[in-house]
Amino acid sequence: MFLSWLLLGGISSFAVTPEQVLKTAWSDSAFVSQEEMRTTDTRNPLRNVEGFASVETEDKKNEYELGVKFQFRSWPEWKLGSTPEAGRKVLKDASLAWALHERYLNLVSYEISHKKMAVLENSLKLSEGYLKAQSLSLRAGRASTKSFLGAQGDIYKLKRLENVITQEKKVATKKIKSWVPSWSDESLTGFDLLSVQEVVDSVGSIPQPDTSLSARISQTEFNDYSRELEILRGREDQWIKGMDISQTRKEDEIGYKVELTVQLPHLGSDDLSRQKQNELILKKALKQKEVDDSKDRLLSLKNQILNLAGLYKMSSAGLKESGKVKGADTLSALENKLMQEQGELDLLSQQQEILTLFVDYLLESERLAAEPEKNHLSKSLKVVKL
Repeated sequence: MFLSWLLLGGISSFAVTPEQVLKTAWSDSAFVSQEEMRTTDTRNPLRNVEGFASVETEDKKNEYELGVKFQFRSWPEWKLGSTPEAGRKVLKDASLAWALHERYLNLVSYEISHKKMAVLENSLKLSEGYLKAQSLSLRAGRASTKSFLGAQGDIYKLKRLENVITQEKKVATKKIKSWVPSWSDESLTGFDLLSVQEVVDSVGSIPQPDTSLSARISQTEFNDYSRELEILRGREDQWIKGMDISQTRKEDEIGYKVELTVQLPHLGSDDLSRQKQNELILKKALKQKEVDDSKDRLLSLKNQILNLAGLYKMSSAGLKESGKVKGADTLSALENKLMQEQGELDLLSQQQEILTLFVDYLLESERLAAEPEKNHLSKSLKVVKL
């Protein structure tokens, strides 16, 4: 008795909640790397400063030279400085949101595939029973060969579907275990997953921003390309590149020297710089297209969710009505049950698609970035304890 209790206690100790999975987003390498990044510019007009010293000996007389070399930034490079703080914040918040997004998708995939497998196992049992009934009816002359072969084909379809769902669950399980290595029990505890209607209500209650996260990030990258292009062009027009200041001492003689490094614009061409500029021009054009394409991303996701939710509601109502129909004989009753099971699988697939789109909507509306500590797929909005 004690041994059984100990084993059960050991197993349950490794049970994992969705919130524990979501918590690992804060240790995701993409987010941690953003935390470790430092600013790349302090509005310093100098690109580089080097000191130098030399000693020359001639006829047992030493000549010393000490100096400093200054390399200047171009005016656009100095003026523009580093990436604006707002742009860095967008990327930092997005890195955490992306990590949460990946975990949400795998939690949905695992949970729904788990439910699908339970329905599919029952469907397979019913299909095997239906095939036996068809075989008996065929021998008795009450069924056709076509209906018997159709029953066989249905079992093969269910077997193929079983392989697909098994693989889907396996992928999600592997991901979750990579985030929570101590998880040894293939079940999630306390997952009060949102219903389709609750998803619809949530989408309706979330304030819709003017633009999506994808559009904001694309705009930030577009601005970065514009800055880089302006800096490269500014370097081509930069007259004074650097200055050297030095002091020489030979015996009792002291001398000073100032040297300027001057660039004569447009007399020579830097092919690598021009090539880089051409690449940036192309990247800007492509990024601008991304910005334009992403502007309606939120509205598109919302419409997809609402449309699919409407179809889900119709399918659910139709399934309930078909469940009221009673079969006249054994074969009809089995056929009706099989249709019910197939309907349940279809509803689960629809629910998974809606939940997946909802997670995308949470990402694009920046709810994951604004409220990362909430489990947005939980009916009670459970909190992720950090």
